[in-house]
Amino acid sequence: MGDVVIRVATNEDRDRIFSLLRSAAVWLCERGIDYWQNWHNPPATHIDWIDGGLDAGEFRIVESRGAVIGCLRIQESDEHFWGVRPEAARYLHSLTIERTLAGQGIGRKVIKMIEESAALDGAGLLRLDCGVDVVGLRAYYESCGFEAVGETTVDGERLTLYEKPVLSA
Repeated sequence: MGDVVIRVATNEDRDRIFSLLRSAAVWLCERGIDYWQNWHNPPATHIDWIDGGLDAGEFRIVESRGAVIGCLRIQESDEHFWGVRPEAARYLHSLTIERTLAGQGIGRKVIKMIEESAALDGAGLLRLDCGVDVVGLRAYYESCGFEAVGETTVDGERLTLYEKPVLSA
């Protein structure tokens, strides 16, 4: 895989973001994992979440050699999942990489790039959430250096809260 770049998503990327999330849901379903299944036919709240993230400039597109290979959303605060937190942090959501590229280390590279960007912005932590029962994904995040720091329930879904310190630039 060539150079990986992350750019701010535009409204023109909207359909591609939905496609990437839908593909991830299909991949999970094919493996018997009941997670992200709402992306097959997203409810209005999920559509609004994507549109709000696009309008706020929070969605990113991951590209390699000019091709879109993934997406993510990065926020400076996340009261919906984390409540009010005083620490400067970045909140990572919906990290999705094309499943045909699995095993090439792209997700880890993207996480590292997000960490570096967060450090340059003065954030000391990178945070994310993951379904309590999604054991494989939780193990992946833990292997990337994230530590479970709590649990929450959002819209009826039990989630583990993860964070990792971001090294200063």
